[in-house]
Amino acid sequence: MDEATGDLLAYFSVSFKELILEGTGLSKTKIRSLDGISKNAERIRSFLIGQLGKNMAINGNPIGLADILNEAYAVFAAAKQLIGGRVIILECENIPELIAYYERHGFALIETVTGDSDLRTLYIHIVE
Repeated sequence: MDEATGDLLAYFSVSFKELILEGTGLSKTKIRSLDGISKNAERIRSFLIGQLGKNMAINGNPIGLADILNEAYAVFAAAKQLIGGRVIILECENIPELIAYYERHGFALIETVTGDSDLRTLYIHIVE
């Protein structure tokens, strides 16, 4: 929120989602890194960034993706202290430029071996 005007500059929503690892090209080492214990994990409970956005109707809106993600990361760090968790995921349309945009902000794409979903899943470890 813009403290001076009360305008909504940006937003994000968070939730939980079970990340199903079957059908991904992830190595056993990467699976252990995501799970924290087992290299044979088939599912991982993860935090989900459900939506995020910037109010483009405000001229000169100074908020960028890094700002939005930093606010979300603060929420996830606090949640991790209370309930645990290791991974944040987000899903986006299968648009190479959009995927590359998130990758530039530290997310990694989970390559799927099966399925024709229009959505791609990216992940990042929670940093404290």
